[in-house]
Amino acid sequence: MPEPLSLDGAVETVRLVAGDAGQECWPHQLGLEGVASAGHLLRRVHEASRTWVPPADAVWAVPEEPAVSGSERVICHGDAQPANFAWSGGVAVGLFDWDSARPAPACSDVAYALEWLAPFEDDPQELARRGFADVPDRRGRVRAFLDGYGWAEPLDVVGAVVHRQQLAIEEVVHLGRAGHEPHASWVAQGWPARWRSKLVTTRRLAHQVDDEQVSER
Repeated sequence: MPEPLSLDGAVETVRLVAGDAGQECWPHQLGLEGVASAGHLLRRVHEASRTWVPPADAVWAVPEEPAVSGSERVICHGDAQPANFAWSGGVAVGLFDWDSARPAPACSDVAYALEWLAPFEDDPQELARRGFADVPDRRGRVRAFLDGYGWAEPLDVVGAVVHRQQLAIEEVVHLGRAGHEPHASWVAQGWPARWRSKLVTTRRLAHQVDDEQVSER
């Protein structure tokens, strides 16, 4: 993740991580190597946080998540989607935009990343925007990410992704009601209700992901 350089009031300066990000991310995550590299980098980020003890008066933008059996609590990024990684040569090399960081089970970040990298999306136009010319091999991409991460515990992938999608919607509502932007505008425009369709899509694609090798690693 970017190296912190200075903090001047509410303005933090961090070192640039060279690479493509934002809308330039999509070509890098098309191959299984890119997917696996994102999992590997996320694991490194989680490992780096294990020995850090937050100050007793630490305040997080979103509520801490409760413990989950089989998933150690770490400092989760909270928004580990491809656009928030820095990519170089088809490999994830950095992770930025830590506004939603919080103590949480590691599976929270894993599930959030899998929503985007599987991806749990079947709208042809949206898939084309992300660079997919054909139907993604979602099962293979899930395996690549989990292998890159080194995930060794049983994982109900679809259940974890649906839970994380629900939580993401609740977090937008939480931040919107607190007056944070752009969340307040999203809530006013009714986006949380529309995003609930994502849960339907994820469940619809379950048969393309769920099998014994993925769910019972």
